[in-house]
Amino acid sequence: MIRTETQKIVTQMRLSGWSEAVKERLASGQTVTEFCEAKGISQTTYYYRQKKVREAACAELMRVQNHEGKIVPNGWVRLADSEPETVAASALTIEVRGFHLAVNRETDMELLAKVCRMMKSL
Repeated sequence: MIRTETQKIVTQMRLSGWSEAVKERLASGQTVTEFCEAKGISQTTYYYRQKKVREAACAELMRVQNHEGKIVPNGWVRLADSEPETVAASALTIEVRGFHLAVNRETDMELLAKVCRMMKSL
């Protein structure tokens, strides 16, 4: 069955209101029982609405995917990929008496051994 635009709008408005109610309950610190009593709704209604809000959020999350298949939630912006820092960039930093030594996978092991012996003698 094809939904009309009016039906889609009504559904979105309901979900929006229900979402605000869930946020309000969480922000208030009230239990579900206390919140429902104050709002005059049953707990069954509250949990039904909460479930529908979660389902809609998950559906939206799955619907909005970029060309690489990475999920970008509604209202978020995908930033350009940056070069990840590799382990080799800075795997270990040693400081002894004000001397700093950065060691990574590309560090010459013989040179490192000589530097360590020299630092040990300080």
